[in-house]
Amino acid sequence: MSILAKIKSWTTDIEEYYAGSVYKENNVFLYWLVNNFISKVKFEDEQAQALAELSKSGVVVYALKQKSQLNSLILRELALRRNMPLPVYVHGVNMIIWQPLKLAVKTVASFLSHLIFKRKELNPLASNYLKQVVAEGRSAIIPLSGLVFFEDRYADSAMLQLIEAQREMALPIYIVPELVAYGRRREREEENVVNILFGQTENISPLQRVITFLRYYNKAFITSTNPFNLRECLERHGDVPDEELAKRIRRQLIDELDEEKAATVGPALKQKAEFINMVLKDPQLVAFMEETAKEGKSDYRSVVKEANKYLVEIASDYNEFFIELWDRFLTWMWNNIYDGVIIDREGMARIRAISKKMPFVIIPCHRSHMDYLLLSYVFYKNNIQLPFIAAGANLSFWPIGFIFRKSGAFFLRRSFKGNALYGEVFAKYLKVLMKEGLPIEFFIEGGRSRT
Repeated sequence: MSILAKIKSWTTDIEEYYAGSVYKENNVFLYWLVNNFISKVKFEDEQAQALAELSKSGVVVYALKQKSQLNSLILRELALRRNMPLPVYVHGVNMIIWQPLKLAVKTVASFLSHLIFKRKELNPLASNYLKQVVAEGRSAIIPLSGLVFFEDRYADSAMLQLIEAQREMALPIYIVPELVAYGRRREREEENVVNILFGQTENISPLQRVITFLRYYNKAFITSTNPFNLRECLERHGDVPDEELAKRIRRQLIDELDEEKAATVGPALKQKAEFINMVLKDPQLVAFMEETAKEGKSDYRSVVKEANKYLVEIASDYNEFFIELWDRFLTWMWNNIYDGVIIDREGMARIRAISKKMPFVIIPCHRSHMDYLLLSYVFYKNNIQLPFIAAGANLSFWPIGFIFRKSGAFFLRRSFKGNALYGEVFAKYLKVLMKEGLPIEFFIEGGRSRT
């Protein structure tokens, strides 16, 4: 027997190892990454328990919005640490550099044996490997959006393979979208150079993602959205072609992730000057200023100038840097000055559910200056977007006014009496905040009260 024949005979017995496979064992690089960074990623106990329970009645498939080695590793480590269903395969992502050395070598050998001896191509799409994994009752990770600017056959095929698997399975497949967030920083529509390169947007390169994670890893967290029961979906829409159904499901899951992100960090934020410009262009305010100019001694340009001055006095100038400072200071204060904080978890869950659908207004009682600090802190720690807070103009003095304005406060005078223009400008500023999807907080009592 020739040497080539012997090699061919030996490689015939090699199992099919895929580059997207992940394992319980760590290699040296993964061990270092997990110990120093990935293990710091936060995940709610309730959600971990819910996923563990879900796996008892069906097969859990994790869904990420974009293809990502790093986010897949985060999910895999969390599953190991929190006794959640462990993914064994990442569809469409090459994980070979994170595989244990022995298994990585087998993966390469399996690939070469197929390549050299013209055996059936080792392609997870051709072999429907995702379908095979799920049919065996094992968990996997799938992408929902694929590549940013191009169609991606792995993202397109993932849902179709799951639909095919579900038609042949008795157990339901639960697709669980996972939002992986590297901190709570609100995205801005006009970013600086550093955040454009290494910000928290989703459509970034693997290198940018790693640098962003290393920059924010101590604030990173994962949130699960509602599990999607694929079997129930097929029972309801059995007459819909698989290709069309796959598109509908992907769109729904992506929308849920977008809603979850909006509830957590809020919509992309405009600059203060842009907010002011939007208010000044409001048709109702423009008509009011034109009418004011006709009735008074000032011309229209002077009225607009006066309105702009009021808006500079009123408008917030939110800056994430100050939120991070507040987080550190208030964490120290609650732990060293107060005995503790009791939180209505069910109430927080209701607010999160509302914030996914629409902007909201909260009107707490006002017993002290701790009220708005505590409420914002609790929102921040429970992954709810921070409200913009109405503050009395008496607090706009330096440096308190500067700090509060940078932290999301906007200021109003105690009385609008005799100044109709100020009242109209303030009302339209609130309108713009709500239109942009930003929550608002104000104290219905006005001043502080014990009763």
